[in-house]
Amino acid sequence: MSDEKWLREGLAGAVPEPPAAPDRAEGARTRARRARRTTAAVIGGAAASVLLVAGVVAVLGDDGPERGDVANDGPVSPYDAPACPGSPADAQTQVGPDHVPDGATSVRLCGGNEFAIDLPADALVTDVDALAAAVNDLDPKAPDAMCTMDLGPRYQLVFSYPDESTTVVSGDLYGCHDVVVNGVERTGADEPWERFIDLLRAQREQLDPPAPVDAPTIDCATSGTPSVGRAQDLAAAVLCVESPEGSGQPQRAVFSNAEVAVLRADIADRAHYTTGMPRCAAPTAFIRIVVVTTWGDRLDLQPSCHLSHFQTSPASGLAWNPTDETQAILERLIGEAR
Repeated sequence: MSDEKWLREGLAGAVPEPPAAPDRAEGARTRARRARRTTAAVIGGAAASVLLVAGVVAVLGDDGPERGDVANDGPVSPYDAPACPGSPADAQTQVGPDHVPDGATSVRLCGGNEFAIDLPADALVTDVDALAAAVNDLDPKAPDAMCTMDLGPRYQLVFSYPDESTTVVSGDLYGCHDVVVNGVERTGADEPWERFIDLLRAQREQLDPPAPVDAPTIDCATSGTPSVGRAQDLAAAVLCVESPEGSGQPQRAVFSNAEVAVLRADIADRAHYTTGMPRCAAPTAFIRIVVVTTWGDRLDLQPSCHLSHFQTSPASGLAWNPTDETQAILERLIGEAR
């Protein structure tokens, strides 16, 4: 009997017959894999020719990597993951599966139209399949769906795979709140958007933030852009004072490090969920606080009641009522804005 035939018959005898009950099939496969490993170890003490055959059988008998497996490369860095494409993809005309396949190693949040989104510098590299499931679980768009006539930002989630392929999810934060994957329409764009933010924040809890932000570089150019940042994570801030007519460049004043500490503690302590608009006096100045977080996210804190009530996250209804100490800082900075 040749060594190869002897080895084959030995392996066949070590593998148990699968049980008839379907719920025990996985247990049989596990025992079979364990038996193959045990048999290979016993044969390892035989001649060199048998070792060679056993090595070949072991390689061929392995399940092999599936899409998404990254052999010996380790996890993808949030900052080294593939970047956003040069221009938004047209998800309506792209061709591919009607869902997001599992196995992506990273997801980038990218812009999808002319309305700006504050894009994080870090990609999602953990629980990527959970985000894919949040997209795939959405309901198909109904033919008679009722939509608002507003306009707004569109985001794109770009899933990247080890074979360098990508799947683009396009989501509208306005109108029908459509979600499109390779021409297939679903509804509920807020859900993948919020799920991405939750997963990215959870990932950040396990990492160190990048280099600190230089406050003088913060400008007042834009306002109201969606952001994944949290106001309570602010690292630097400026106060922007707009002209009543909305003309000309906004004036600005920089919060000192000590004032940033007061602002951060105040927001963390007094942020709350609210419904409706509070009743308050008309503002004496048109202001907003532009915050940059420890992770480099930029967001605007918009006042609803001059200095006594700010929207810190309009999408989630999170608001903040500053203390008298913080309001005094804001009053002084309004006077110092240049």
